[in-house]
Amino acid sequence: MMNQLHQQSQFTKGEWVKGKSVHDELVKGFVDSVNDYLGTIKIYVHECDNPETVGKVIETFQNRVSLLEKQDFEHDETYLLNLIDLALITKDKKWFLELSAQLNAVRNKSKEAVAC
Repeated sequence: MMNQLHQQSQFTKGEWVKGKSVHDELVKGFVDSVNDYLGTIKIYVHECDNPETVGKVIETFQNRVSLLEKQDFEHDETYLLNLIDLALITKDKKWFLELSAQLNAVRNKSKEAVAC
């Protein structure tokens, strides 16, 4: 019976996901950790229909969650600033440095496009 619970996860830390909490709240956020043995996933909540859940890490079942469709946000300054905030909150220095470099590239490119 226990072997049925133990399966390889389709999720990895840092991926953006959407789904429902165990309390049926609609959530969007990124994967904090995965427990394949129990079939659960912990999500840092970025958006939720319950404002009190935003900014918290919740645990729900993997079958209640799916990956967010990949969108091209790498050139969106506001989106990058939000991700930088998340990197600071989670104290992920490597991610912070990557995002900062990406933001600088976006800002430099927009200056070049505007120059007359």
